[in-house]
Amino acid sequence: MLGWNVDLGLDIGTSNLRVYQRTVGIVLAEPSAIAFSPSGDDVIAAGTEAKLIADQGASEARVVFPIRAGVVADHHAAAELIRAMIRRALGRRYLLMPRVVASLATGATPVERAALHHAVQSAGARRLTLVDQTLAGAIGAGLVPTDRSGRLVVNIGGGITQFGLVVQGRLVWGRSLRSGGHDLDEAIRKMIRNRYGVGVSAATAEQMKLQVGGLVPQTARGRVTMGGAEVYGEIFRNLEVTLDGIPEVLARTLAPVINEIHWCIAEAPTEQRADIRTNGVLLMGGTALLHGLPQMIRDRLGVPVVRAREPAHAVALGLGAILQDVAKLSADGQRFGSAV
Repeated sequence: MLGWNVDLGLDIGTSNLRVYQRTVGIVLAEPSAIAFSPSGDDVIAAGTEAKLIADQGASEARVVFPIRAGVVADHHAAAELIRAMIRRALGRRYLLMPRVVASLATGATPVERAALHHAVQSAGARRLTLVDQTLAGAIGAGLVPTDRSGRLVVNIGGGITQFGLVVQGRLVWGRSLRSGGHDLDEAIRKMIRNRYGVGVSAATAEQMKLQVGGLVPQTARGRVTMGGAEVYGEIFRNLEVTLDGIPEVLARTLAPVINEIHWCIAEAPTEQRADIRTNGVLLMGGTALLHGLPQMIRDRLGVPVVRAREPAHAVALGLGAILQDVAKLSADGQRFGSAV
């Protein structure tokens, strides 16, 4: 239960859940993880603490990541995670149920839409409005509803990449690819296994990705000491590995995303294609922070590419803008502006 007149925006992603409180801003951003007791449904940790338990491989808890490829995969766990994050974000203001605007993955099916709606309402939302993530991200990145020219928005999340053309505050069309930042981590794990014969955790691979930080070979300098379980044995050992080769692995893994951008441009109607060629691609999501990604897209597709000012928070910021005047949002959550 929440405080009087509390309006929240929930960006519920595969990797992270962000909470935006109207008039305050982003008040919480934590991993989308929830930990239960091993033999029951008692919640013992959520968010950062639950992710840490998972990374450590601790056996005293059952850790669930309830959002997969941008949609609810475990309704009960998702509801408990959302409830815990709302409670944590608002603290003592947890008195009355809030009004909520939550982001929905572009291209979600009616069943997936209903699953998210049910999970958020089960977590305590008094009134719930769903908005397309691509539209929310475009608004959060600064696109204005009065802009008559189109912009191709690409949001590379943890488990899903979303594409959409936004014109005058409206998502004209959108699609999604079930590939994202987690695939980059898995590609690094495979490279280490092939090169050194050692298996490493997804958390270790993610840290290596963050240390390299880009697609430019010059960024992959130095070595890192890591722990890993031997693929063909039980012995745990520490190993010093070089980071060279990781940028190339990341670039290859991102090829399907770039191919999808090319397809979106090629299949767009003539007028919209001309807009994209002129205005280019607006890039967001945590993976957009990889150094060299905008340049790689520009070089391969020949279109301008702009990274959102706060790519990881663009959707949450867009939800915050929508919270200022929810009446301007269309019933299907795909248009925001004065004429809905």
